[in-house]
Amino acid sequence: MKNNWHKFFVFSLLFLFWAACLVSTIDQAQAGNNVSIRNLPSQQGINIQEWTYPSGKLKVKGKLYTATKSAIPKALIIFNHDGISGISKYHELSSLRLASHGFAVFSPSYRGEDGSEGQIEIAKGEVDDVINVLPLLRSVIKTDNIYLMGASHGALISLLAASRLAPGEIKGVIFAYGVADIYSWWDYLKKAGKLGKDPITRRTYGDGPQARPQSFSIRHGLTAAEKLQVPILILQGGQDDITPVQQGRILAKTLKERGATYQYKEYPNCLHGFLVYAPYLKSGVTQAERRETESAWQDVFNFLNERN
Repeated sequence: MKNNWHKFFVFSLLFLFWAACLVSTIDQAQAGNNVSIRNLPSQQGINIQEWTYPSGKLKVKGKLYTATKSAIPKALIIFNHDGISGISKYHELSSLRLASHGFAVFSPSYRGEDGSEGQIEIAKGEVDDVINVLPLLRSVIKTDNIYLMGASHGALISLLAASRLAPGEIKGVIFAYGVADIYSWWDYLKKAGKLGKDPITRRTYGDGPQARPQSFSIRHGLTAAEKLQVPILILQGGQDDITPVQQGRILAKTLKERGATYQYKEYPNCLHGFLVYAPYLKSGVTQAERRETESAWQDVFNFLNERN
């Protein structure tokens, strides 16, 4: 009897391993031969896969989050992270939060990050990385409800990508405390003594707009806003000293002047990064900021749900 139980246990483990491989193979076939998919341990009832996919001549990575109990997602969200250091644990927690509400979420690890090929370009090649994954995701996630969502650096990437997509490819954009007017932002940083001197910043921006005119023009969010054809939700912290409130306000003003569909939400007590970090940090966050961050998340879900 004991020997039979041992055989049954071993067989069960082998069956589960085979089933997991089968799921990965089916997804692999749907996504195409150029995509490599690796199943990662699930978290909070959410399946997680690491994708490696082609973006131009590079192979870049990202993570796909889908709820285990939701066969058909409400929508697909490409959730573009902040910074230039890859997917943080806080961005992952935020991705899990979105997925737990019935959304499929893809978080790209842009070129030069998390094992992706290439080098960090700051809202340039990263935009291609987002655009290039869209058709691959469509082959696996069967929905026409697709949104681009981003925080800080990821917000600008989302806006730039949305401006390059054909009508009907996405249904909306969520832009959280991103740089919209790169020229006034540069002036702000210069006056505040906050200009970065690291190699990536120097390589990207040099000595400023006059020295690198093209580097600034291709990253100017207001130009992209002129081409935007879908609704956009703008989230801005009132205490943000990295991308100050003027950035969110001028984007809203530009959209209003051209009659675009937009919502502008300003949270008076929130710092830069509040949407992704404030719910999870144990210190350095006021009660007012926590309350306003939860309000911001509700604004996100309202924006998504009212269009699905």
